[in-house]
This record gives sequence, structure tokens and C-alpha cells, in this order.
Amino acid sequence: MLLGFPRLNLFDFSIASAYNDATSVGSKILKTVIGVDLGGTNIVSAVVNEKGKVLGKDKRKTQALLGAVGVMNRIVDSIHAASQNSGLSWNSHLAVGIGSPGPLNPKKGLIIYTPNLNWKNVRIVDYLHKKLHKKVVLENDANLAALGETWIGAGKGEKFVLCITLGTGVGGGLILEGKIYEGAWGVSNHIGHIVVDPNGPKAPYGNSGILEQYVSATGIVRLATEAGLKLPPGQPLEAYSFQKMAEAGNSKALKVYDQAGKMLAVGLTTAIHLLNPGVIIFSGGVAGAGDLLMKPMMKELKVRCFASHLKGLKFRMAKLGDNMGVVGAARLAWQSLQKGKNPHK
Repeated sequence: MLLGFPRLNLFDFSIASAYNDATSVGSKILKTVIGVDLGGTNIVSAVVNEKGKVLGKDKRKTQALLGAVGVMNRIVDSIHAASQNSGLSWNSHLAVGIGSPGPLNPKKGLIIYTPNLNWKNVRIVDYLHKKLHKKVVLENDANLAALGETWIGAGKGEKFVLCITLGTGVGGGLILEGKIYEGAWGVSNHIGHIVVDPNGPKAPYGNSGILEQYVSATGIVRLATEAGLKLPPGQPLEAYSFQKMAEAGNSKALKVYDQAGKMLAVGLTTAIHLLNPGVIIFSGGVAGAGDLLMKPMMKELKVRCFASHLKGLKFRMAKLGDNMGVVGAARLAWQSLQKGKNPHK
């Protein structure tokens, strides 16, 4: 049970000592942090300065079969490689931010469960802190995507930002006045689990008819397969293959994306009415379908949403690309250094 876990005492890191140890260039102190994006396939680490510029980067396979300790050791190696690639001294890095699939408990530095790694109750912050001797903070990867885009990407200058990642699954991140909204105990913003059809297909997690089953990459493949679409020989069974068919004018493929767009609107209607965001940002491979998905989505939103909620609401595509996760993780690390406090408190 989670209630039995002791609280970590890793967030009393001295900001003064960190700044004193940073690399000096002449009389100027060069300060950086390291952002890490942990995924089921890849680990990406990057050294990032105070303006969000990536100064050094490393990308390597996660190798999930190594188990939690093995993968965490690969994270340590990746962090050191990114540091070396930046050309900066180890002492210039003041903190480390980690983005991971969830659910998580960021305040305790705990990955509760992540299916693509098959981890349960892994205290990743504690482990990395001991290995790196740096302040370490943890957050859901979708939340960090939103934080990165709000910092220097498509949401820059906006106060109320909802970021939706349409990839293998569907994730969401909500930024309120520059800070991640994570709920009472850090498991909010799972927008992919909004029910859009109570009579829809059963999800692996026990619910039925959730948004993820319609607008994720796996959802697109499911819809296309059910529509009887057949790919040419040699084409991989993936959402992008069906996207190309739709772009070429295939009527069945176009209907798949029309259905997916409408279901995205159904899910967004709930989010818009509840949260009243100022901008919604789309990221992930499925969002690359562009108008194939967005036109039916907008048409359906105009039918379902109050005009008062749509008026002034902006829709944008993410700008940071592959750096979105590491930049967001770095932003979290920078925020954690403000007054030497944990950003989740």
C-alpha cells in the first residue's frame, strides 16, 4: 500500500551550494540542468541551460528486459554521456528532471506502475540521487511535454495550457500559470481514459470505450482493421500506413480518420467544459495526420461545445519535436531549484 511508504528527504538540496559548485566562465557562472525522458523503447538525456537550449544530448535503447535496476543504471550512463557531449564539467549541472510513463507519485519520487517497462513501486528518485549526488525530481512524461511546450514551445506566453499527446497511447498534461497541475496525489490528466463510448470495446485496463481506443496509433489500426482496410504488401501495420492511404484519397481510410476526429472532439468536449484551457496543443505521431484528424474534430466541437468555451480557445501543434520530453524535464529541474524547494509542494 502506498500509504506505508516513508517520505523521501531528497528535496532539501542546497541551492547555494549548487550554484557555488557550477562551472565558471571568467566571472560568469555557467548553470545547467539535465532532463531525462524515459520511455519503453529509448532513454534520452539532455543538458539544458536556463533558456531551454540543449547543449548536449544522449539517446540509447532502454532495454527494458534488464529490469528496473538495469534500466536505471542505463539512465545514469546516459546522463553522464549527455554531460560529456555538452563539454561542460559535472559540477555545472545543478539538478536532474526525469519524465516517465505512469501512474507515478512525484512527491515520493515513486513510479507506481508503468506497463511498458513492467515496473511496480520503483523509487527511481532515491536510486538516481544516490548514484548521481544531484537533486532529482520526477514527473509524468505527458505533463513534462506540456511543461516544455509552455516554456519555449507552442504554449509560450500562455497561462492555461492543455497538451495532448497522440502516440501509441493518449496522454495529457495541464499547465496552470506555468506549473503542472497533477491532482491530489499526482495521477491526474489521463485524458486518454475519458470514456467517449460506454458501449465501445473493452480496454486492457478494464474500462470500455475510452478515447485512447480511437485516436491513439493502436486505435487507428483497430479502426482501420475493422473497416476492412488492407495494406499493400510490405507496408507495416501501423497508423502512418493508413494515414498515407487517407492522404491518397482512400474512402475507407478517410472514414477512419473522420471517426477518430469526431471521437477526439467528444473527449475534448469534456476537458474543455471542465478545464476552460486557453490553448490546446497536440503532439505525437498521430497528430501528424493534421487536417485528416483536426477538421472532423473542429466540426464536431462546434456542435458539442458551448460557444462561450470555444470563443478564444486556440489549437496548436507542438513545436519542440523530439526534444519536448527532455526540455520539459529540464524545466521541472529548474523549477525545483527555485528557493531550493520541491516543485510538487
